Amino acid sequence: MSDLEGKRVTGASPVANSIAAKEWGAYIEALAPLGERLVEKMLNSDDPQLRQEMYRMLFMGMSTAYMGLFIGDPEYPEFWPIYHHIYNWFAPNPDDTNTMAPVSGDGVYKISGDRGTVRLVDFQIGAGKFLPLGIGGFGPTLANYDIDSLNINKEDGKFEVILSPERPADYAGDWWKLDSTADYIMVRQRAYDWVNEVDGRFSIDRLDRPAIKPRQTEQELKETLGLISVWAENYSNFAIDYLKTFIDRGLLNKVVVDDLTSRGGLSTQRYINGLFDIKPDEALIYETEVPEQCRYWNIELLDMLFSVIDYVNRQTSLNGYTARLDKDGKFRAVISATDPGVPNWLDTAGYAKGAIFARWTECSSFPTPFVTKVKLADVRKYLPADTPVVSAEARDASLRLRRKGAQLRRRW
Repeated sequence: MSDLEGKRVTGASPVANSIAAKEWGAYIEALAPLGERLVEKMLNSDDPQLRQEMYRMLFMGMSTAYMGLFIGDPEYPEFWPIYHHIYNWFAPNPDDTNTMAPVSGDGVYKISGDRGTVRLVDFQIGAGKFLPLGIGGFGPTLANYDIDSLNINKEDGKFEVILSPERPADYAGDWWKLDSTADYIMVRQRAYDWVNEVDGRFSIDRLDRPAIKPRQTEQELKETLGLISVWAENYSNFAIDYLKTFIDRGLLNKVVVDDLTSRGGLSTQRYINGLFDIKPDEALIYETEVPEQCRYWNIELLDMLFSVIDYVNRQTSLNGYTARLDKDGKFRAVISATDPGVPNWLDTAGYAKGAIFARWTECSSFPTPFVTKVKLADVRKYLPADTPVVSAEARDASLRLRRKGAQLRRRW
């Protein structure tokens, strides 16, 4: 029988309880004022539902922070899930599964695994402490490495690559240069066909450290736990502040094309930014040329917290595979709260205001789409005459298939 078995547990002493109250209270006190501070900053703070969504985002921030701060370790890294419909930060791409690991610019890392069959796998090396630690500011994207540049085994899809400041001596395998200012590596696995494309599996190991990871010290735990409230507030602040820039730029029911490489964006990609503001009886016609050559493109709708509107259960996004092009080669979509019965419907899910976000990736050109506000009843006047009619039954079936595909790709 162990020393604890058979003994009556009386609980902690008053002294221990007093210490715990002080220590635990310090963490809680840091979290308590966040809701009020953020509501003061947010757009449309008089909207009671939006306020609740802001509070939800703060809880999301705490969860994201725990994952990033306690799993994210540049000495003993592993890829942790970031940016999806659970950690719904910064316009996550519905077509992506994203994982991140912090790195040190002087480290030697081995990345290995199975490629999978998704359309695109990008390993982004970036600087700045904001994305991996929730502190400081955004740094630039330093490099984007395409997995298909590696020597991948044709039979089983396995690969291995070393990431380091200099190629290791006497090493003849695949190697990527690690910039001395690097702070993180983010992996984007991008699929067009959610149901049939299969995500890869990746591991990362730091080779210039012993295999056994030391136990965190008391001081390290205190410092890391203290950053959870900081992360939650900083991530939430960024989302609010970024959307305000759209208003300052006059992007109401209008879009522009941006290069976000300096703020952690994919260097081979251009981003389309804008806002929608429509009444229940109105719709937006989103129309664009499609580049002659384009490895990937999409469009999605966001709420006023810069989170993607429920893409698992609603058609709030389309991509180059799911979208229907018209005979003239153009892509035309209808943004509205009510289903207009067209293939390229983007569902606002009842949000009167939100953001339009889209991507051109590795394209021969980066067209700027046109946005036109119309009456919902007049939508078909602005579309080609041969635009198909999508029945309620067909929409129901497509949404069920969409939900299936989203669940097959979940990463958390």
